Amino acid sequence: MQRTVLILVASVGVLSMAQQIKCRSPTRFMIPVFKANWFKATEYCFSLGMQLAITNSKADHDQIVEAVKASPIYDANTTIVWLGGSDLGEEGAFYWHSTGIRLAYAHWQPNQPDNWRGQEDCLSLVYSTSLSWLWVANDGNCEGMHYFVCENVDWIHNIGVF
Repeated sequence: MQRTVLILVASVGVLSMAQQIKCRSPTRFMIPVFKANWFKATEYCFSLGMQLAITNSKADHDQIVEAVKASPIYDANTTIVWLGGSDLGEEGAFYWHSTGIRLAYAHWQPNQPDNWRGQEDCLSLVYSTSLSWLWVANDGNCEGMHYFVCENVDWIHNIGVF
């Protein structure tokens, strides 16, 4: 009986440690190779201990662009990825879902956000040569299926964003 309890306690400790370290990544961004709507993308990133990526500056924006371009999801004609902002709480006021902070920086396409047909509330980053949209922010329909960028929360905390 005593051995059984000891093995069970040791197993639970190892499982807890494995759950904690599965989310650690030496890189800031992780880009899954499947598409999801904005809500599922958010859930997936959170399940990894990450968040949908945020951009607080041009440098952040450029780092996300470089990460996407280096990933297998990049298409030289059209690439769209979800980021972690939305105006779901207040139309026209975009906030980062993970922090509740209003967007201070977004490289919006001219005339965006436009809430086209009253159905666009989630932030995407768009590269489209046919539209001449070159890595610009756009409000998209949250139900649209796109790739997405998860951001390592620990990395953000380590550089003192919060």
